[in-house]
Amino acid sequence: MFSKLIKLIIPFCLFSQAMAQLKTDPFYFKFPLSIKPKLNANFGEIRPNHFHMGLDISTESRENLPLYAPADGYISRIKIEQGGFGNALYISHPNGLTTLYAHLNSFTMAVQHYLKSRQYELESWKVDIVVPEESIQVQKGQLIGYTGNTGASQGPHLHFEVRDSRTENCYNPLRFDLSIIDAIAPSIYKLAFYDRDKSIYEQSPIVVPFVKNGKIYKPLSNIVLPFQKVFMAIQADDRINGAANRYGIYKATLFDQQEVVTSFEMEDIGYDKTRYLNGHIDYMRKLMGGPYYQMLFPSTGFGAEIYSPKPSVKFIEIADTAKEYSIVVSDIFGNSSTASFNLKGTSGVSLAKPNDENRLQPGVVNFFEDELVRFVFPEDAFYDAFNFNYTIGASADRGAVSFQIQAIPENIPVQHYFDVSIKPDRAGVLLNPDRIIMKRTGRGRSEVKKAKLEKDFYAASFRDFGSFQLIQDLEPPTIVSNVFSGKTVTGSTRITIDVADNNRVIKNFEARLDDKWILFYPTGNRYYYYPDEHFPPGEHKLSVVVIDEAGNTATKNWTIKR
Repeated sequence: MFSKLIKLIIPFCLFSQAMAQLKTDPFYFKFPLSIKPKLNANFGEIRPNHFHMGLDISTESRENLPLYAPADGYISRIKIEQGGFGNALYISHPNGLTTLYAHLNSFTMAVQHYLKSRQYELESWKVDIVVPEESIQVQKGQLIGYTGNTGASQGPHLHFEVRDSRTENCYNPLRFDLSIIDAIAPSIYKLAFYDRDKSIYEQSPIVVPFVKNGKIYKPLSNIVLPFQKVFMAIQADDRINGAANRYGIYKATLFDQQEVVTSFEMEDIGYDKTRYLNGHIDYMRKLMGGPYYQMLFPSTGFGAEIYSPKPSVKFIEIADTAKEYSIVVSDIFGNSSTASFNLKGTSGVSLAKPNDENRLQPGVVNFFEDELVRFVFPEDAFYDAFNFNYTIGASADRGAVSFQIQAIPENIPVQHYFDVSIKPDRAGVLLNPDRIIMKRTGRGRSEVKKAKLEKDFYAASFRDFGSFQLIQDLEPPTIVSNVFSGKTVTGSTRITIDVADNNRVIKNFEARLDDKWILFYPTGNRYYYYPDEHFPPGEHKLSVVVIDEAGNTATKNWTIKR
């Protein structure tokens, strides 16, 4: 009876409650494309290191589809970057919301002209421009640009967001009627059970598969746990009519009889909180090749506002006798599925006490240091406790001036940047303090940061564990072009500049014509320019300056004609 009551209430109330909280018309926004609405991904889906903060709208594997303003407003921001959103537009609307459109190929002439003038004013291709309200007004249905595949896009599509204009927190765009039809309930696959007396990083969960039995999902066997303080995670996904994709779930709620114990909901998430995704999932299980398990209880150091009630419940305590619980998983359209199960605990189990030496805790500033290395972690760095240490190794990296410091364990997620300080160990090597970088390597990837001298140590900040090493980089970048001194170019000549660096990081690229900045467009480590109004007829000096992360500079000059 209880599960039937839940399934009746949710479809009628969920969507209307969401819109009441937002206090705006659900029909305010028009679908921004002229093709049939179809989603590649929904709001709140789990991505590496972040929640998906909008909708990925299918463009049918095509680029350059016309994009239209979904409501009256004005272009309030233009963002251009090589990764991330690529080319992005923001429209602020009178209802207090802002819509975002990312991975675009191009904009209308009015927007393009405004953008280019500001790029020349700021002398930067990469920009994040706040546009005055009176500059570019738009009306509902007006053309604003064309879809594409720029930035960190894996294929042509439109990334669409709805934000609070004041806080920039993201709302679920499916609160609005975008002509998406969904009558399919989410699917529930497994529950994972954990002992709250242990860190999530120091235990393996008890995983229980569920199968659909009539209208209710049931476990394949009785659930008896060897502990009593329980927190749990769920593996589930959702479907939408007419699409083969598997989507993220909107909401999951744990009930003790008819009482809500805990719940999470994918709604109202800020970009400053999106990395808390790593505390919402079983991070270690996913790294080991498992599925995404989403926590029904927040981790100890969790900081995003997706759980209720507040203050949040961290665990349930179960007894030696079985007790019934239910989990309702729902989407924003009101479709829901229910899992029902009995839980029984085991008392008198002896707990293995962790070794407190070098144990790092969430919620406090953590230090680790000795004569070779120092780590400083801010109080909001971790989601749960663990023992920390490191090992020392050699490196084949050219210019290495320290041992390789391998953080142990390597696969602990970190919320905020932490400081790493390493003491050089190359006796007799004359170090140039302005050319020392720190290299981090982990899970097949590497990154380098300029290191700052602090007494006898060099320090840099990172956001992931791995191995860390100091490198003296004295090698400047290289510059190769398809032009040469004496070359004559026309407006259709594509001038290309290819740059490379031994550590694969170009911090700055700048091109000038007769000492005046000109706009080159980057594609990876290639930069290109078609002579325009900033390149008048006659003979000119083209200069290019490239700087790497260590501060090494390369310069090249050509005399060319138009």
